[in-house]
Amino acid sequence: MRFLLAAVLAAASLARSEPSLQLDDRLALRAVRFYRADHRTTRVTAFLEIPYAALVDPAGGGAGTGYQVTVRVADSTGAVLHTESWTGTVPSSAQAGAAAVETVEFLVASGRYRLDAVARNPLTGREARATLELEGFDRPPAVSDLLLSPGIRLVSAGDTVPQPGELRRGGALVTAAAVPRLGPAHTTAHYLLEMYATGNHEEVGNITVSVRDSTGTTTLRWRPVPVRVPSGGSTLHGHVSLAGLKPGRYTLLVSVAVAGQTNERGAELVVDGGSVAQVKSVNSER
Repeated sequence: MRFLLAAVLAAASLARSEPSLQLDDRLALRAVRFYRADHRTTRVTAFLEIPYAALVDPAGGGAGTGYQVTVRVADSTGAVLHTESWTGTVPSSAQAGAAAVETVEFLVASGRYRLDAVARNPLTGREARATLELEGFDRPPAVSDLLLSPGIRLVSAGDTVPQPGELRRGGALVTAAAVPRLGPAHTTAHYLLEMYATGNHEEVGNITVSVRDSTGTTTLRWRPVPVRVPSGGSTLHGHVSLAGLKPGRYTLLVSVAVAGQTNERGAELVVDGGSVAQVKSVNSER
């Protein structure tokens, strides 16, 4: 994981947007935004999923192939605020359909931004790229964007440091994924979002989780679960089983009702019919 600090001054105050996701047939790029009240900034966690098949020669073996990843953050005028590059290698253990998952984090002020990511094989010129637009929060939000993951576990006395392919968010260790992919062998979707303080006392409410298919039809809904939010805010996380869902693309929605206000956040995931082969990037050089 790489933390990028973009010192940004925004002239305009723009409305908050929903979680950003941009996909093409090569590279998946998702941005999840959290709010930092101490500096009144937005912390963006971006996930890049780079299929090895997009970079290697189909006629030859892909193991050992080197590639370069470049991420660029620009403001609404096109001015580049930060550029970061690193290299990676396709592991010898990579299976068909495997991908590298990389995580980049940076801070922005209120405003509109463009995030570009490209992975390129310098020897063959083969590349995968994606772009998305995002906005920094222009006011303190009630909740962050929704982070979906194939795996979240709580920090414990002997387990506090993220492993390769993980990041820490509050008291949780999160497996990185641009678009979580579930299958017969892995049917549980994990979610996390931050709830920000609305006053100087504890608030009580509930959290409801539902799933919609690609047509917008609600296919699953769970009964509300009580939740308590301390005066300083809280990180909310949980998991649901999606066993039985047909293969396809779905949106998992989390609705939080606290202090008389209801806020809903959603993020996409994919249910595959077969096994899912995904390799975390553990050998990038930065």
